[in-house]
Amino acid sequence: MAENRKSATQAAARKAARERAAERAAEFRRRQEQLEELAAEYFVAVDAVDTIEADAEERIAAIRAETEQKVQASRAEAAGIVGRMLDTKVSRDEVAERLGIPVREVKRSKPKAAAAVPDTFGDVNDRPDGDAGEQRSSENEQSGEHAAYAA
Repeated sequence: MAENRKSATQAAARKAARERAAERAAEFRRRQEQLEELAAEYFVAVDAVDTIEADAEERIAAIRAETEQKVQASRAEAAGIVGRMLDTKVSRDEVAERLGIPVREVKRSKPKAAAAVPDTFGDVNDRPDGDAGEQRSSENEQSGEHAAYAA
């Protein structure tokens, strides 16, 4: 009978041990699922950060490009005004003094204004291609004629 009691107590102890092991395994699985879910949420958040940063970089680049265009336009306008001031036959020193800028900046602005001046005087480079082409063809004909007489 003592043996039966031992067997029954051992069976009960084994059953209780299995139940505890099953509970622990279930708790471990719940923790693992929770950790997997948290890891998935982490990766979604990190991907969102990357997307947000990429969008911000695109907007920054667009703003910089727009700003650069506006700055160039304003600088060109300022250079044009300096050029118009110089066109009134005022010295660069006086223009610089009136504007409160160094004389060297007036010198930089002058070539931009001077680039517009040849248009009014009809610079050689502004002639239609036909005129220059006619000159070249007449020169070629004359040299060809000289060659024909030499032969």
